[in-house]
Amino acid sequence: MKYINILSKMWLMAVAVMVVACSEDEGAPVTPSFPEEEQILSVKAGESVDLVFEASMDWKLYSSTLWCRFSNGMTSISGQAGKQTVQVSVNEEMLSYGEMQAEITLKQGDMEKVIAKLTRQGEGLWVTDANGNYFSEENLIPFFYREIGKGVDINFTTNYDWTVEEYPEWLVVNEAPLKGLGFRPGNISVTVKNEFSAFAKKGDIKVKRTGTDDFVNIPVNFYGIDRVSSDKNAWGGWTFSSDGSKYSTSNSMTGESDEFDAPLVMQNVLVNGNDYEVLYFEDFSDKQYRLMDDDSKWINATIESNEGVENKTAKVSVMENSTSKKRKGAILVIPTDTLNMIGRDNLLTADNDFTEAVGKYVLIGLEQKSNLNLTDEFMVDCGESTPVAFSKIENPDLSLIEKYGTDKIYECELPSGVAYDTFIITSSEMFQPYYSWNQNFPWPGVNVDYTSIMTSFSLTGITEKSGTEIDPETQQLVEPLSVMIMYYTSTGMEDMVVLLIKREIK
Repeated sequence: MKYINILSKMWLMAVAVMVVACSEDEGAPVTPSFPEEEQILSVKAGESVDLVFEASMDWKLYSSTLWCRFSNGMTSISGQAGKQTVQVSVNEEMLSYGEMQAEITLKQGDMEKVIAKLTRQGEGLWVTDANGNYFSEENLIPFFYREIGKGVDINFTTNYDWTVEEYPEWLVVNEAPLKGLGFRPGNISVTVKNEFSAFAKKGDIKVKRTGTDDFVNIPVNFYGIDRVSSDKNAWGGWTFSSDGSKYSTSNSMTGESDEFDAPLVMQNVLVNGNDYEVLYFEDFSDKQYRLMDDDSKWINATIESNEGVENKTAKVSVMENSTSKKRKGAILVIPTDTLNMIGRDNLLTADNDFTEAVGKYVLIGLEQKSNLNLTDEFMVDCGESTPVAFSKIENPDLSLIEKYGTDKIYECELPSGVAYDTFIITSSEMFQPYYSWNQNFPWPGVNVDYTSIMTSFSLTGITEKSGTEIDPETQQLVEPLSVMIMYYTSTGMEDMVVLLIKREIK
């Protein structure tokens, strides 16, 4: 405990003179004497000091601040004449950056004077969060991609008057520059700029003491995008032509399809980091995928970085589809570290669909038409079952021509697992005066109904298993069901076409 004696020889002499004067004339008014001013420096919060003085009459002491109190816990204390020792305590109330001073005033009668000054040492600058915890690398402000656009409110308190005008270039601080007062709740609203919203990054918001270069940082941590994103809806019904020169997507407002020249350009592609992989998957059955290698892939995506920003541009194209079947696929753009964490063997579920974690990195799902031209020469009434349509095979293989004896070959594919109680085939070319038909029916139980043979005919007995049987002789899948339609005139057969009916095999 510090001990402060503020008596002086001059003061003692004054008391002696006063006593003599009073003894000579007890009726004269007493003029109190005060000690010279004493200053006590660098008192720390939590310390106490003893103030020693002698009063010539009843007295009272006053403290000028709440953080400087006497032994009674108050900012004032009283006593009678004589030598005094009064304890003064310095607490942490209103403790701030820089030194603060308290004055101790002695009052005797109608006169008073400052007899001591206590200078409390200040503390360093600090900024705390809404819970009163100091900001640090362990206690920082986290940002997540899902909060982009909404912004994040940062609530804090300082022990100094502050301004915020310096922060990372990738942040937006609303209504900056901002300012506030010490020991009062402060708030700033921040978000991440769109052009910097892909990569994970760290930075600091500088909270400066007003009018100085002193500051305390509020550290911020942006975790980056946790998926792939672009200006295009990944599952927007993107369809490429068979030769790959055009693409289209259905218009959700009109239901119509808008067609554009390929490649499909995707702007504002966001992926966390520059270390990523592009993977290509083929949808070999409804939402059942397999990874394509370089030899088997028919989709391609080139991804280009844009200078000065984190978003990229992707150009998607497909190779020509020379097959008679449409095909579907998907492109994944996934950070390498995420891919390594998941594992290439764990990208698909047991049902060959994308896992939830992997599905977030689908850049686009698409399909491509086959090289078949749909025709209205042959139409099918399927009743309540899934509809199908015939397509003409353009430039069929020589083996097909030799097998069926014509190059006019049409085909349709029945979806897997669908039965057909109604399957009526009608053609605008069937109204010939001489008409006959022949069939190769390797599908057990499937027959032709002759009821209206001159205008149409129907197939009966098509179950959900038809077309999936195994030929007992070859141990291979049965061949497509084929119907040969021959047109005759009085001089003989004039023309022949073949209708091939296949079953989609999963």
